[in-house]
Amino acid sequence: MTRRPSPVRTCTGCSERKEKGEMVRIVADPTGQVIPDLKGNLPSRGAYVCPDRGCIDKAARGRLWASLKVPAGKEGPDRIRSAVAQGYHRRVLSLLGQAKKSGRFVSGTTLVEGELRRRPDKEWFGLVAADASGDISEKVQKRFMAASVPFRVAMSKMELGDALGKSPRSAVLVKDAGISAAIDESLDRYYRVLNQGGSDK
Repeated sequence: MTRRPSPVRTCTGCSERKEKGEMVRIVADPTGQVIPDLKGNLPSRGAYVCPDRGCIDKAARGRLWASLKVPAGKEGPDRIRSAVAQGYHRRVLSLLGQAKKSGRFVSGTTLVEGELRRRPDKEWFGLVAADASGDISEKVQKRFMAASVPFRVAMSKMELGDALGKSPRSAVLVKDAGISAAIDESLDRYYRVLNQGGSDK
């Protein structure tokens, strides 16, 4: 079967044309407040921008408003970046909720380490809470690296636990390839928007 070509859109920041899935869609409500449309299905008029700080800042100072057909100046670059980053943050927590529903996860330092020792899979993905204690964080990160399982240091223990319906968790291992890839991509974009490096692999 011939693969249908993906729709292409132009970034309102750098003006490069890329596949729609590589960018984030932005819409605006009647007051001019911007809303990141990560699923790309909101009915409002939309504009596209690469999910990184430079493109968002440039778009906010130029073509974004013309594309949305709203007056410029309603939202500054900081506010737009924050909204997009929060969108990806929420997406990660939602994806963890999907892993919970499917049962394709292990949480808690001891269980995660045990699973990584037994039969690690490179298509899994790990999260180590940003506020985990230094000793625990270092120990779990070393275990992920020894098992060649990609991971990132992100979210808080409370957020990881809440997303999985558990008490606070210092480590989570997602064992679904599709959800793992989506979490990794969302965190990559989150850090790019904030212009921060994320701990991984």
